[in-house]
Amino acid sequence: MESTLFVGLDAHKSSIVATVVDREGKKLDQTKLGSGDAELRQYLGGLAGPTEVVLEACNVWQHVYDAAASTGAKVTLAHPYKVRVISEASLKSDRVDSLALAQLLRLKAIPVAFAPDTSIRELRQIVRDRAFYREQEQSVRNHIYSSLLLKGIPYDEGVLGQKRKREELRSLGLPEVDRGLAMLANYDAATAEIDRKIHEAFLASKEAQLLESIPGIGEFTAVALVAELCPIDRFPNVEKLCSYAGLVPTNHQSGETSYQGHLKTDSNQLVKWLLVEASWSHRQWAKGSDVTKIAKRVARRRGKQKGNVAGAHKLLKIVYAVLKRGTPYTPERPGPEALSAKS
Repeated sequence: MESTLFVGLDAHKSSIVATVVDREGKKLDQTKLGSGDAELRQYLGGLAGPTEVVLEACNVWQHVYDAAASTGAKVTLAHPYKVRVISEASLKSDRVDSLALAQLLRLKAIPVAFAPDTSIRELRQIVRDRAFYREQEQSVRNHIYSSLLLKGIPYDEGVLGQKRKREELRSLGLPEVDRGLAMLANYDAATAEIDRKIHEAFLASKEAQLLESIPGIGEFTAVALVAELCPIDRFPNVEKLCSYAGLVPTNHQSGETSYQGHLKTDSNQLVKWLLVEASWSHRQWAKGSDVTKIAKRVARRRGKQKGNVAGAHKLLKIVYAVLKRGTPYTPERPGPEALSAKS
């Protein structure tokens, strides 16, 4: 029986360094490849024996992962922040990193990152595109509002969110406002297809429809949370999920001294943003909910910003419970039987 070969790939935008080691850890080959998938497939296909491949999650991981998997190799995606032998190394180069990955894979010591399938990746891309354009739209709206304030022109709150009313602003004859309105119209045209796909994804997703039952969570937020968090079973508990979303503080301890620092930065920033925004809406629609009570209580003691985070943290726990149980949101606290039930 042929011995398994372990291949570490250090992938970048324009090149990939591949290192091959055997079961005993002996380096058999190390080469620099181009960034093309065909060259990688040819290289891996030419190796003698069954192959296991590892690469770090980075901005080019998807096409490299797919190319390696298409050769029949078993591919593992490594968590870049947890591969300490690389992140904390005093000597760093592409070749050193590639060899370190191969050796860790051989020792079964790779901190594995979740590698979503093609359908989830496509949904994530749609959601992230829409989030990007939504942020750009809000910047343009803020610029228009600022222009109106500078001119001392009164306006209705949220007027730019209503297409018919915002077009009435053209009668002011202000070039800076007209330019902003033209940009908003362009965004509307550019995102129409994205919005249609998000609506279709919502109708096809039972999980998204369950999440919409939570006050403050609409179609876009529900679909985005499903794309980023599901399958929810990959999080063993709600604390792991909150850490993934960056809604827990860092902890520093030395001896008997322990204190909490800023929120985690190595987290999913999109999920954090979605939950903070959704918690605001939730507090408007559900004034007596636990999310609202906790956010207000923390805000009184520690300030508005920390209150927002506390509200988002509690809302995420509700999201986790809804997805785990497979039942719609209920304002009442579920009993033990409901908590243990699974759809």
